[in-house]
Amino acid sequence: MWHYGVEGRSKGPVEDDELRAMLAARLIDHRTYVWREGMEMWLPLAETPEWKDQLVSAGGRAMNAPGVVPNHGYAVTSLCCGIGSLVLIFTCMIGFLAAIPGVVFGHMALREIQRHPLPMGGRGMAIAGLIMSYLTLSLYVIGGLIFVFVLVTQGTR
Repeated sequence: MWHYGVEGRSKGPVEDDELRAMLAARLIDHRTYVWREGMEMWLPLAETPEWKDQLVSAGGRAMNAPGVVPNHGYAVTSLCCGIGSLVLIFTCMIGFLAAIPGVVFGHMALREIQRHPLPMGGRGMAIAGLIMSYLTLSLYVIGGLIFVFVLVTQGTR
């Protein structure tokens, strides 16, 4: 019977089969701390003698082996919107239509990447999307201020 830790809380006890099912459903992973009677302390699942050799992902690669982690979809969306906003501002002056979703998706991606229980890529893409989107929005603000300044100064002549 195993106990496992999720979000700072101890759960269980569960049997080997139930732990295996949670692994398959990605409710826990090889880094989840576990304990059973007879162990001195809690250990990551991948470091327990009973599970060390059993932790194999669906692709046949050990779960604790380095590999490629997927990029979060919101991060990709933020990057695409950021690039699109800069292209649109210089071509047809409607870059804000892409900049606003770029900012929203960028912040959502960063939050979800940080909270995701499994490793998730795309942090750099989300940050790049945010930078480009905020740059586009700031160019609109600066352009608007210049436009207002020109109107005010022209009106006083």
